[in-house]
Amino acid sequence: MHVTKSRAFAFAFALALTACSGSDGANGAQGPQGPAGQDGAAGGQGPAGPAGTDGKNLSATAEPESCSVCHRDAGSEHQAVYKSFTDGLDPATSKLAATIVGVTSAAEVDAGGAPTGKFTWTVEFTMSKNGIAYNDDTPIKDSSGKVTSPALGATQQKTVYYTKYDLANKGFPTGPSTAPNSISFGTWTRIGDGRYTAVKKGVASAFDAAVNAMVYAYFGDTLVMPVKGHYNLMDNVASVSKVFGTIDYVSTANVAGCEKCHPAPYSKHGYRQARVAGLNDFVACKACHTDQRTGSDHGWQVLADDPAAFAAGIDPVSGEFVPNDAQKAKYDYDATVMNDTHMSHAMEFEYPQSMANCATCHEGKLANILTDAKFTLTTCKSCHPVTGPTPPVAGRAPALASLLGTPTLAPVHPWDLYTFTGACNLCHSTGGVAKVFSKIHTGYDSAIYSDNAGTKYSDSIKANIDSASFDAASNKLTVAFSVSGAATGALVKPTVVMSLYGYDTKDFIVTGHGSQADGKRNLEWAEGASGNSPRLTVVPGAAALSWVATADLTTWAAKLADGSVKRLEIGILPNLGANQTAAIQTDPTKAGYNPYIAIAGQTRTFDLVAKALVADSASYGKAIVAAAKCNSCHDALGTTFHSPAYGSAGVVACRLCHVPASGGSHLEMQSRSIDSYVHAIHSFQAFDVKGINFADSVQKMRYGLTIESTYPNFTILNCDSCHNAGTYGVPDQSKSLFGVLSASAVNATWDRSIGAVPSVVTGPGSRACGSCHRAAMINEDAAGHLASFDAHTATFGTRLANDTGVLDAAIAKIMALFK
Repeated sequence: MHVTKSRAFAFAFALALTACSGSDGANGAQGPQGPAGQDGAAGGQGPAGPAGTDGKNLSATAEPESCSVCHRDAGSEHQAVYKSFTDGLDPATSKLAATIVGVTSAAEVDAGGAPTGKFTWTVEFTMSKNGIAYNDDTPIKDSSGKVTSPALGATQQKTVYYTKYDLANKGFPTGPSTAPNSISFGTWTRIGDGRYTAVKKGVASAFDAAVNAMVYAYFGDTLVMPVKGHYNLMDNVASVSKVFGTIDYVSTANVAGCEKCHPAPYSKHGYRQARVAGLNDFVACKACHTDQRTGSDHGWQVLADDPAAFAAGIDPVSGEFVPNDAQKAKYDYDATVMNDTHMSHAMEFEYPQSMANCATCHEGKLANILTDAKFTLTTCKSCHPVTGPTPPVAGRAPALASLLGTPTLAPVHPWDLYTFTGACNLCHSTGGVAKVFSKIHTGYDSAIYSDNAGTKYSDSIKANIDSASFDAASNKLTVAFSVSGAATGALVKPTVVMSLYGYDTKDFIVTGHGSQADGKRNLEWAEGASGNSPRLTVVPGAAALSWVATADLTTWAAKLADGSVKRLEIGILPNLGANQTAAIQTDPTKAGYNPYIAIAGQTRTFDLVAKALVADSASYGKAIVAAAKCNSCHDALGTTFHSPAYGSAGVVACRLCHVPASGGSHLEMQSRSIDSYVHAIHSFQAFDVKGINFADSVQKMRYGLTIESTYPNFTILNCDSCHNAGTYGVPDQSKSLFGVLSASAVNATWDRSIGAVPSVVTGPGSRACGSCHRAAMINEDAAGHLASFDAHTATFGTRLANDTGVLDAAIAKIMALFK
């Protein structure tokens, strides 16, 4: 488990500055000097220049960004880098191909020619690239310079495994390098045009083609970007297999589940493929993750169970957690596909949904995993820590101790589960005295799904904006809305937010979530909230589950009059409990616990000039990203942050509050706008750095783990993973507003190179595109690179010290260019 800093920012910075600039041509020769010209007559007095800045109102210096001159194709170039990687994962488009020819073995003899009882196994394979024999004669040398293999030194990945299969028990019972059951080959030799061998010496028996077994191999050529941690993203890979006898293993998981978040075709670490021709899904993974392989990533369980012990065990040189002997014994486990997948996602990675949502990976196969036979301590401990930290880590699987009793798990479970070897399913089984597995875990997140058949609440319970009208004389907007599909007598509590678009752009110049001098929200209302806007009232309608909202826009009458506001967005974000007829109560320790469920909200654009609702297809900026793409990983936005209502109406609803006019309160040196916020979050910039105590080993460790996390596409360059096609280029400045970036965090316990960076007003390119690059530099504490990047965006755009009125004046000046 890596906790050290990578240097991937160098690649990000290079992309930021050189994304699409072509190289300049050579200078021409110096021409002959012309004759001196005569002096011209003195010119008249020019007009007075503009007033100088006073140190506060710097908007006079606001200029449009010129990003698109050099970086107009930056987004598509980012995507092209990612595509060059994923194209190489697909056998249909990869330029690299390989074939396993066969396996042979030969008896070994000692120096005197006598048999040793050992055998040398040889796998022969072929490789080609672009249909031409692949010949890599680059030798592989050890640290002393000694040649250890005569070929394939330039090939980034080359691995060949042999693994036996237990047909009777449907499993792979032994770990790697336990020959002759599992063998990892080496000593690469080119024996002909595109033909190679890999060898393993000292095997205890001869190769037998009648034994049920497989050879699985994978190869990869050149890297498309620098290595980060465990990830190698290559231009082309080739994964091949050869089966001897029968391998009929069928996994209970689906490769399609991995591909919801990860690149497709799914390849662990970017090159180890889960789907290989000739093998069922995930069988290739079993070449390494056999059923009895001793696990080596004890840090996963230590991190979940005892974060202080994990922090204390980090080697200061390598940055890796190094378990001691006691921890190895206490957290001993088998590195099966289940254990390594469950543990890494439940304990290490920033997994964006509940681990109880088993259907994400096991869709259609829940009956195979929630059986009595699967209810074992091994299964439970693959997701749950035993004792766990206090307080528990939000969003992670709760500790078994908190679920089953006291820290010693008594009296119902009076065993030490660190050492317990009994069978949970003696009691937890059909006809037993305790709940069966499927009663404890349905396989579906109960906040998202209404049943155990995969039906989402949001498919049937939906908010609807039924009508809207505007009286220009009184500046009042009236909106009728309702919620359909809920149970009879359902207690739906709607939140209503309205935000005003500025200058016909996609951005809001007034957010309903903001406040006025009265301390109340601009245009936001939620039942029972103390900050409800007096400018927005919501009353029940004539029918059940219907309401009428009235917004008074008089506060912004001047903006309506001068045309700087012509449209607004209406957001209906409904709240409902799992018991639909009871009040929501989110504290599970109290009576009446009734958590939120994820139902569907709605947003609609209203044209204040035409006095009519506008179709989404006719409203610029509403199709930049697709909520369905977000939910490939999150399943339902808002269930693991905020509350389900906030994610109920897609990203446009998020933008009602996340506007460019505010700096990021949780994210330093970023805007609160959704483009800046989401880019920084998915670049794993840490939240609320100001409040982290870096003198505390656990807090410091968690910060390090956060910033070293990797977007599940193994790189942030896959813009298509969230965006609709063609919506991730340099922002159109006539359709996107200037915004505010927050200042750098001030933290007395943090020894870092980045110093005091003030809050600034900047352009949409620096705010949105720059967010990823700034996050990488902040994470790496690359003060020099960050200063250079900020200077670059200032030189080719605007970077003004933020102060009262600066943003509004800068927006007015820039947007005047586009009338």
